[in-house]
Amino acid sequence: MLTAQKKLKPLLTSYYQSLTAPVAWCTSAGPAEILRALGFRVYFPENHGAMLGASRTAERYIPVAHQLGYTGEICSYLTSDIGAWLKQETPLTRAYGIASVPKPDLLVFNTNQCREIKEWFSFFAEKFSAPIFGIHSPRNLDEITPEVLD
Repeated sequence: MLTAQKKLKPLLTSYYQSLTAPVAWCTSAGPAEILRALGFRVYFPENHGAMLGASRTAERYIPVAHQLGYTGEICSYLTSDIGAWLKQETPLTRAYGIASVPKPDLLVFNTNQCREIKEWFSFFAEKFSAPIFGIHSPRNLDEITPEVLD
């Protein structure tokens, strides 16, 4: 084990164990600073998707999402995360003693990193009966108009 891994483990354990209400799920390019200023503990589902891949368990969960109609052409973070939640499994249990992903009180996404993020967060907003807000970034712009700025 690398020295950095030994130092990182207690930091991540503390972070995941601190995710108690109120919790906001936020995309990596989302407004995490604003959510923290409003008193939310911020959880990043992309990290969970990465853990599913790194723990080599994603392939067990992706087909579960495909059975719901999520295509194989979209992000494996989305499909593995949804599949793992449906099977009620998470690598957070083994790594940090956390039984499940934290229940969101609010979900906030930003589409500037990918368009599927809206589908991903919408799934969990429905399952947890939590409000969802999205920032929809304009794409493929030839020029910046006043309407885009507004």
